[in-house]
Amino acid sequence: MQKPIIIAHRGASCYARENTIESFQKAIELGADMIEFDVRRTKDNVLIAHHDRSIHNKPINELAYGEIENSLQSKNIHAPTIEEIAGFAKGKTKIDVEIKEEGYENELIELLTRYLDKEEFIITSYNDASLRVVKDNHPWVKVGLILGKPKPRKYIKTRFSELFPMKRCNMARADFLVPHFRLLKFGFLSRARKNNRPVYVWTVNEEAMIMRFLNENRVEAIITDRPDIAVAMRNRIFPVADP
Repeated sequence: MQKPIIIAHRGASCYARENTIESFQKAIELGADMIEFDVRRTKDNVLIAHHDRSIHNKPINELAYGEIENSLQSKNIHAPTIEEIAGFAKGKTKIDVEIKEEGYENELIELLTRYLDKEEFIITSYNDASLRVVKDNHPWVKVGLILGKPKPRKYIKTRFSELFPMKRCNMARADFLVPHFRLLKFGFLSRARKNNRPVYVWTVNEEAMIMRFLNENRVEAIITDRPDIAVAMRNRIFPVADP
């Protein structure tokens, strides 16, 4: 059985503020194989790591990067740029970069490839169109379709397309699927394997569920806020060989 990849969700977000260099460094120290983080673009076209659409009720795409830094400074928080993260990650860890919005896909890949080789990063997104743009222009980049969108407008149609995602996957040219753990039913894993699509499941924090997916050979990667727990449990199943 293949040893699953442990991906730290927004860094070690249980132990440090998410989407920060401190969180990423902590994830490395805890033994994560890869770090996941979110990308948004500021008003002045700076790509930064940040999950929410807004900061202090102001949309990020309406704020210049300097304004964002000034806004966060009072809380002693720094929003790292993608260029900064790529330089930090080089030689230390692989990264899983989630595109939150459409429109900056090529710019993102150009920034990442200044620092990283193609094996050192992957791209994921809920946005089928973003993945297709990446694949059309950079076919060598590995991309994954995220499934489990919170509060979709067309709930039934969206959930059906997530439980049975192969049409979307093919149209987006996605290399792998990134479902929320609640979607792994009705034969989801069997369909993914039949169509040669690896599965990276998110966000798995409960120990019983981590153990379940560590022992599921149809799950290639586990995305978690608790990489230390996942790594320790994996090491019990797949003992680290003595040097």
